[in-house]
Amino acid sequence: MRPFIKLKAIKNSKATNTILNNNTKADDDIVITPNRSIDEQQKFRSKGFWIAVVLTVVSVGILIKLGAWQLDRGNEKLRYEQRLIERAQQPSQPLDVVISQWQSARLSAQAPSANPTLNGVKVNIELASTSGWVFLLDNQINQGKVGYVIYMLVECLRQGGTSPILVDLGFVEANKDRSELPQLGNITLPTNMSGRLYTRSVNPLSQELGLEKTTPTRIQNLNIAALSQYTGQEVLPFVFQPQSLDSWPYEMLWRPTAMKSDKHFGYSVQWFVMAAVLLFLMILIGYRYLTTTSKTGNKDG
Repeated sequence: MRPFIKLKAIKNSKATNTILNNNTKADDDIVITPNRSIDEQQKFRSKGFWIAVVLTVVSVGILIKLGAWQLDRGNEKLRYEQRLIERAQQPSQPLDVVISQWQSARLSAQAPSANPTLNGVKVNIELASTSGWVFLLDNQINQGKVGYVIYMLVECLRQGGTSPILVDLGFVEANKDRSELPQLGNITLPTNMSGRLYTRSVNPLSQELGLEKTTPTRIQNLNIAALSQYTGQEVLPFVFQPQSLDSWPYEMLWRPTAMKSDKHFGYSVQWFVMAAVLLFLMILIGYRYLTTTSKTGNKDG
């Protein structure tokens, strides 16, 4: 291909010759070729390609890290679920015995994150009073229905005195009008009950008790520390869910984990697949780019 430049015709005159002679040196070489622009385009494409490679490597690394994190969480939840199954098969123990074992385990824990939980532990409790302060935990969902979980703060007998404890009394559906709370009537519990203990996971985005002075008292989060401060009583840091209530009108919900291990494993597979797809696409694009560059270099040679 022969380069050509179309120049505008310049009339020959003494003034024109003088201007050209003054602005152009004898040793200046004026070379205009299309190869220069092609080289610049290839350099630009090469830079873009390597930037894309770096971004792909970083993205794939992040996706793999997320997949590994979900995999670890899934294995952790799986061990926890197996522990719950084992605890469900164990006999009930007196509350004082369970609390004593729990406190001993906490003292021997190497790190705060390794603190044992009482979720699923079966206990027997004896109440000093069979009625107490009723709370409604807001924004609970059961089988597609929005409602509340009912909690009652009662005194349970322990060695040397009593301690306040929250008792989970089940789910009640909410009215369409939020200003109208469910009418629970007088709730009276048996003096002796068997059940299991649990602690609700804390929402990092919203931990405030959000107590409303209604009847029954409505709360937005089950923050036992804030509840203790509000009531002026040192409430035990877990909830008791009875399993021996006959003809109870409210359904007991058992949700010891916010997310099961299956979902964590599913999310880990998704992250790993996304990383593999992204890596495959980058390898394919890179192969085509290198092939095209090689062919272009051979033609130029």
